[in-house]
Amino acid sequence: MSLIGKYPCSNVTAPTYLSFLTASCSTLITIVASLGNFLVILVVFLNPNKDLRSPFNYLVVNLSLADLIVGLITAPLGIAFHFFEGFGIINRPLRKTMYVSFFISCTASLLSLSALALDRYVAITYPLFYRSKLNSVRTFLVSLVVWIISISLSVSYFVVGHNKFRFIFANTAVAVTFFVLLFTDSKIFNFLRVQVNEWDNLHSTSEENLAKTRAIKWEKKITKTLVIVLLLFLACYLPSCICIYIINFCAGCHCVFIHWVRDIQLVLVMANSVVNPFVYALRLGNFRKAFRSILTCRFCLRLLRPSQ
Repeated sequence: MSLIGKYPCSNVTAPTYLSFLTASCSTLITIVASLGNFLVILVVFLNPNKDLRSPFNYLVVNLSLADLIVGLITAPLGIAFHFFEGFGIINRPLRKTMYVSFFISCTASLLSLSALALDRYVAITYPLFYRSKLNSVRTFLVSLVVWIISISLSVSYFVVGHNKFRFIFANTAVAVTFFVLLFTDSKIFNFLRVQVNEWDNLHSTSEENLAKTRAIKWEKKITKTLVIVLLLFLACYLPSCICIYIINFCAGCHCVFIHWVRDIQLVLVMANSVVNPFVYALRLGNFRKAFRSILTCRFCLRLLRPSQ
């Protein structure tokens, strides 16, 4: 029996311990996602080491902005909703607001991931075209389109309802993002392998060859970082999609189990907004240096030094 469009336990209150547990998880997500993603946006904006202003990093900022919304809006709304639910109070306007911001930020995050993957694909396979065509203005326009699509699609939430919308979301936005990431990553790795083999046959002492080798190593590092982001995306979104299918098709499941699945699905997707800043911090040296400069106030001291 299909339950698409209906939440099977809408008239059954979640266990108190589950509501408070979900509120606690949302609190942790609020703190870490807000601080981590704000720091990513800050270091690119301040650019303390003068090496972060690039189209790729602007798209990283767009991803961090989507994840920051989770930390500043979605997760705090989740704290409030589940806290009230723990006392047996179901605040439907609060729940609706929480899920609208949830879907807007999730869609923007998924589209930003796709844009980052396509950016790497074009940068590596068509470098001359990439350098001549992609600039900060075009990157801004891409980011703007991401938010217009995300907000526009999420408006349909009010038309089809929550349960049906998240089922559509799992089968469209999540699936499309997965295939875009898989396609671009496989193409990039095949291209890089061919390039490395060709350059290995050149004279290693050639200055041009050394420059190309350094460039390809950097591109490989960024691409591997994006692959890690893909794996983390799968780790969070694949179980989340399974949870959505359980809610929509498990007509005979006990309501306690359904409520657990509901909250796990929500927490998993929000958790994905926590991990991305740490991936860039651990993998990319320029981000690590910028984080260190900001956190140790070296950048502030450099700004103050000329005025002394």
